[in-house]
Amino acid sequence: MAAQSCSSSTLGPKDLFWLIIVTLTVAVAGVNRQRKMLRTWYEVLIATMAVSGALSFFEEYDLSVVTLAALLFFLIAQIIAAVKQVALSDSVTRNHIVGSVCIYMLLGLSWTVCYLLILELLPNAFNGLDALPWLNNLFNAMYFSFITLTTVGYCDISPTLPIAQFFVFMESIVGSFYLAILVASLVSLRLTQAQR
Repeated sequence: MAAQSCSSSTLGPKDLFWLIIVTLTVAVAGVNRQRKMLRTWYEVLIATMAVSGALSFFEEYDLSVVTLAALLFFLIAQIIAAVKQVALSDSVTRNHIVGSVCIYMLLGLSWTVCYLLILELLPNAFNGLDALPWLNNLFNAMYFSFITLTTVGYCDISPTLPIAQFFVFMESIVGSFYLAILVASLVSLRLTQAQR
């Protein structure tokens, strides 16, 4: 009895997908209205994700690659916008430091989507990740991505194909350099400002 009530309260793939779409839509709603071109670009990406993702739930269509590609472009655009705000500022506030943490989290999410995209195209690209629909692999891919980004590496999931290996070592390099360069620079600039 307890197992049935517990499993009925968990999110299914459809619920999770629509939760992602709603979250991204709220993020786009926060974009400055004066930047119409950027808002339109985000709206097109979200519409593409919503339509292709909804069609993927029907057996005849599998547009997972389109959905993941649109999501990846959305995340990369967010990272670029956030890096411009954080790195191109004359002074450093707490918001800049929080923004740098957000960029780090967005990097982990974008690599997650990249791994899911590789898994959709090449089902045997990773040991430890089964060839399941991308929403079923989302949490495992996210776990692997953040473990790789932080260079912990538990080895329960590992890349087997060269393309997957390339993206994994690129993520570990980006994660290390990001922390060493950008965050350390922001913190030292903040300390220098505080001493003045």
